[in-house]
Amino acid sequence: MIYKLNLDAIREKFKFTSSIRHNPKIELEILPYNTKFKDTQYNFREVTGEFIRLIGQKQLNEIVNTEKLLNKVLDSIDFEEVNQRSEFKQMIKTLFIDEHNQLYLFHPQTLYYINTVDNENKKLATFLYNILWMNEQPWSMSNNTDDHSDLMSALLFKSLPQLSDNTKDPKNYSNLIPIVSDLFIKDFKWLATKSELFTSQVEKVISYYYFLYVTQLARKNEMLFKANNQEIQPVYFTFEGEERLSKTRVSYEFGWKSIERAINQTFAHVNFLKMINFTESSYTHSENSKLLSYEQIAEQVQIMSPEEQTELEQQVDTLIEEYKEKLSGDIKWEQLGTFKSSSNVPALQKLDSLFHMIDYQFNQSSRSKPYNEFKQWFVHFCQKTFLKSRGRSGKMLILDTDYLLFLTKLMIKNEPKIRLKNLFSELEARGMVFDRDTQTAIVDYFEKLNLLEKKSDSGDAIYVKAFL
Repeated sequence: MIYKLNLDAIREKFKFTSSIRHNPKIELEILPYNTKFKDTQYNFREVTGEFIRLIGQKQLNEIVNTEKLLNKVLDSIDFEEVNQRSEFKQMIKTLFIDEHNQLYLFHPQTLYYINTVDNENKKLATFLYNILWMNEQPWSMSNNTDDHSDLMSALLFKSLPQLSDNTKDPKNYSNLIPIVSDLFIKDFKWLATKSELFTSQVEKVISYYYFLYVTQLARKNEMLFKANNQEIQPVYFTFEGEERLSKTRVSYEFGWKSIERAINQTFAHVNFLKMINFTESSYTHSENSKLLSYEQIAEQVQIMSPEEQTELEQQVDTLIEEYKEKLSGDIKWEQLGTFKSSSNVPALQKLDSLFHMIDYQFNQSSRSKPYNEFKQWFVHFCQKTFLKSRGRSGKMLILDTDYLLFLTKLMIKNEPKIRLKNLFSELEARGMVFDRDTQTAIVDYFEKLNLLEKKSDSGDAIYVKAFL
């Protein structure tokens, strides 16, 4: 297939006729962010509720009003005395309503009834549905609540609003890292076989795979057109039980610091990828349409004839000159400097130049604000989950004890135990790696919980036992 830019489409979408307008709307977006960050986002409980409904093709037709719900439960009961109603109401409220006046998640079915009010949470849920669930068949939880419910729970379930079917299949985002979806499906479907664990921890698995997808996308984008394999590139985490953390640690240099550098350029990559996906053979408006990644574009260009590559070079030269001219008013292009290209193919080197121009102008103009706001959606999420400040050591990715225990259960699955070495390998396959000091801290923690089984002093003969 010949890769040929559609310059007219690029000019139209990016508003070359006036002043350039970045981040145009396209049929399949890359990330669910905008350039007006709100630090109240995201509420991952809301995101989880919408995600569960999307994969099950279910729809909540009305917001669950807990006061209305309680009264509906009470109306289904005949009381002999008036004061019994208020006493019973308080009992039900204590059992099923939390301090935020929301329904306790005590059963898998209750996940369907998480209110998702904010539009940004709905957008993130749709994004996660597109990039994690991909082409999987609809999945829904058993609607038989009687098997696992006492009388009080049964009364509550009968009073909850009816769910309706929703066969709409939103295709709003393109999945550029399919391997993440493969891993997620495997872990999610096992977790779904454990009713209580699923109810309490499904938010964690969705949250982690969101982190994994965006970090993998950022790191692969950073390589531009350089050939890279499709395997997960692990990121170093530390453990909250560690007392000594310093900048000399491997986990510092190849942890958040390495990701942050890639995340910082997110907005530039989104604009560049959109721009170079406007081609003469652009993705169609079919249900199977998708965006091309840098690697896929490189593969197409490398098999083109010399004449076709020369024509592409000329197209990119034209695009570079027009882009430079439109932004010449507030950009000193002579200060752009040089960079090392990711490719030895001249046409791809030209495209590299265009990317660095896009990234440069964001950092040298008033457009730095949207550039920084766009990435902040993800950075803020990390700050609420894995990213912690460690004084002089700066920000580091920290795995807390709850997450460690949950991920360990997820790796052991139905086995009675897992070899320690294999546990670390399974986590590495999911993008999480530890240096020697962190591994030692984790082993010490497992030992305190009496979860280790040692066949010998050899590291290969240490097992982590399954636990409730």
